[in-house]
Order: sequence, then C-alpha cells, then structure tokens
Amino acid sequence: MAETRVLLTGASGFIAKHIAFALLGGGYLVRGTVRSRDKGEALRRSLASAGADVARLEIAVADLLCDDGWDAAAEGCGLVCHAASPLPLRQPREKFALTPAAKGGALRVVAAAARAGATRLVLTSSVAAMSYGHGRARGDAPFGEDDWSDVTSKSISPYAVSKTEAEAAARDAASKAGLDMVAINPAVVLGPLLDDEFGASMRLVRMMMRGKMPAVPDVRFGVVDVRDVAAAHVGALTAEGAAGRRFALSAGSLSLMEMGQAIAAAVPECRGKVPRLRLPDLVVRLAALVVPDLRAVVGELGRGKGFDTDPARRILGFAPAEAARAVEAAAVSLMQRGLAG
Repeated sequence: MAETRVLLTGASGFIAKHIAFALLGGGYLVRGTVRSRDKGEALRRSLASAGADVARLEIAVADLLCDDGWDAAAEGCGLVCHAASPLPLRQPREKFALTPAAKGGALRVVAAAARAGATRLVLTSSVAAMSYGHGRARGDAPFGEDDWSDVTSKSISPYAVSKTEAEAAARDAASKAGLDMVAINPAVVLGPLLDDEFGASMRLVRMMMRGKMPAVPDVRFGVVDVRDVAAAHVGALTAEGAAGRRFALSAGSLSLMEMGQAIAAAVPECRGKVPRLRLPDLVVRLAALVVPDLRAVVGELGRGKGFDTDPARRILGFAPAEAARAVEAAAVSLMQRGLAG
C-alpha cells in the first residue's frame, strides 16, 4: 500500500480535502486534480498546515468539462477516488443544468481510470441520488443501495438530478470497462474546515450563526461528519465485498431547529442568532411558488428520511460520530477561522 498511488479528483473540495488528508495519513501517494495550478498550491498549503505529509502529494490540472489532462492524471494510479462534482451555492432554474458537468466528468474519469489499468474507483455520490422524488406513498422505510431518485419528479432539485445521473452513468460505464466501482452516498456533510474555503452545506451553518435564518421550515436532514465520510472513502478503496455496492452514510437526522440548537451549544455567542421559529407549512408552500430554491423543500416538509447504513458499518467499518457533533464541529471551525461574522 505504501507505494500505491491514488488519483483524487476535485481535490480542493471540502470532502476531497479530508479524503486527501486521510489518504496521506494512511501512507498512500496521492495525485489530486484541480482546475488550476493556483488551486493546487492552495491545496498543498492547506494540507501541510493541517499536518499532512505533502511530499506524497502531486497536483494535476484537469477539468470535468474537458477531455484534456485526464489520461495524464490517471497514469500510474492503481486506485481512483472521484470526488469532483458541481455543487453551486444556489440551485439553477433548469433541472438538468448541472448534469453535463457531473455526468460527463464522471464518464471521463471512469474512462481514464480504465485506460490506466486502475483496479477500483470510489465515486462520491450522495443520498440525493437515492431519496428524492419518491413521494409520501413510499412510507418510512429507510433508503438504501437499491433506491434511486426519480429524476422525472417535479420536486427534485438540479443537484439531486446531477448526482443521480452521474452515478448511474458511471456505474454502467465502469461495468462495461471491467472496472470495480463503489459509490459512497453521504447525507449532509459537515465538520471542521481545513482552510477558509467552504461550500453549500457549511454555508447553511454559517447562515444560522449569522442570524440569517430566524425562522425555518419543518424539514429534517441526515447529517454526517466529513471525517467519517473521508474514512469511508479510504476504506472503500480496498474493502472486500465493496465492489459494485452503494453505501449510504448518515449519523442520524436533525431538523433545522435542532441544528440551530447544536450550534448554540457549541458557540454560545450565537444563541440569539440561531433559528427560533418554525415556519408553517402553508407559508413555505406559498413561498415556493415564487422562490425556486424552496420547491425541493416542499416535498420534504414534515418528513424525516432514514438511511440504511448497516452495509457501510459492516463492510467499510463506518462508525460515525453523532450527527449533532458534526454540526458543532462545523460551527466551532467557522468561529475559530473568523468566518461566522
């Protein structure tokens, strides 16, 4: 393992940085792809500051929307973690707007990995590829690896569509290429930052800390710590029995009100800023008629989705910290870095 090189795509992303940190700590060689050399140098500084052995880190430039660079990036890599995928801070209006980059990028990575002779590809997917568009008739059964989101649903978000389409396409392409593929499907990923860059999930916590969400809809989300997600990726690279499987990762569900309470417990300065009121469902439904970002929320009102994490626990050794701890770690990290104000 000490000389095994892992290709990690989208290495400057929130989850991917933690995967890189875990891989380097596990003795792997890591080749991380980024969209520019500047992002690569920033990644190297962030990982070094966190204590990683960046002498084992290489940087490669490649873009999900372009063919150039992927064969060179994959050359000599026996294992691949494909973590790159678009997750904008605001959802576009067009349902399939994010799909070309997500799906096309996944297919480029699968093809390059197969040509390079990689033995396994671990893809960072999401529970968004499992649990959306099913409607209330499905009941309360937990979502798991046999479930796929319905991209034809009117309530599904462009992000969920892109994750579903990308995972399905990568799975089919990997099978045809004879490449073992494992999908990691985490719920909302929170936890400590390794630098000052953060994405949509952490922005939610930041908005609560800044008092931007005094009233919230009655929705619940599965939550999982980014460090547990990274550990699952590393485990999936070599775990027996993982090939061809999809692993849901969640430490439990929290309402937005409960997330606010966890923030207040971890950062007392924010007690007067976190959500204090729950919006009536009717208000949310009416607002969704004019605010596109709320349309995906309507179908989740009053629901608490569960996820079957037993396969991840048995095969990948997934043993997550409590969901509230991930929220607390995120809040503390934002405060310590001066990003909560």
